[in-house]
Amino acid sequence: MKKSGSKLKKGMVMSMIVAGTLILSSMGVGAETQAATNKTQQITKSAAVTQVAATVSKKGVLTYPKKFSMKKVTSELKPEAAKLIKIYGNSLNTGKTTSFNSYVNKHVVEHGKNDFFLGHKYTNDNYSRKIKGMRKVNSKKILSTYSKALNKVSTSKVEVYDTYKGKGFATFTYQYRPKEFDAFGSIAIKFSFTQLKNGKYVLEYLYYL
Repeated sequence: MKKSGSKLKKGMVMSMIVAGTLILSSMGVGAETQAATNKTQQITKSAAVTQVAATVSKKGVLTYPKKFSMKKVTSELKPEAAKLIKIYGNSLNTGKTTSFNSYVNKHVVEHGKNDFFLGHKYTNDNYSRKIKGMRKVNSKKILSTYSKALNKVSTSKVEVYDTYKGKGFATFTYQYRPKEFDAFGSIAIKFSFTQLKNGKYVLEYLYYL
């Protein structure tokens, strides 16, 4: 595989795609994933969350009940995945993270004094670093092309990459690959839920893979 003129920085991965060379920034991904996994398994005793609906409540913090169908929740989160993929594409093009921050502040549970939630700031800061890293190592032309491709996503085009339910937590990962790009142009978004003492599950963390 050809490299671009300058040497790639440590931790960056280069992939050839139809539109050009997209350099994928992997700054802190391993650390973020591990931290999220560790924190997710620490169950809090209380939290202010949205009233639970039959399955996934989307009015505020994404919430679903103790007894739930993985298949149904997986299906209901697909539109959210499509929405977040578009938000990611726009952030890559503009450098702005306002839309993502607003989504997190509304749908992710906040950290409190007596719990172990990661909180809004943690999620927003990690997203900001990811966007800055991608914009630093890619040209505006490539980012613009990739952004437009990501904005073509729809719920029907989102694929379920992985789902998992453990003791006190559950994760749902979705993937989208624009048809103009090869496998290295795929983007995945993971929803990490934590179970409260009352049995309900709340969205604790979001991250892009």
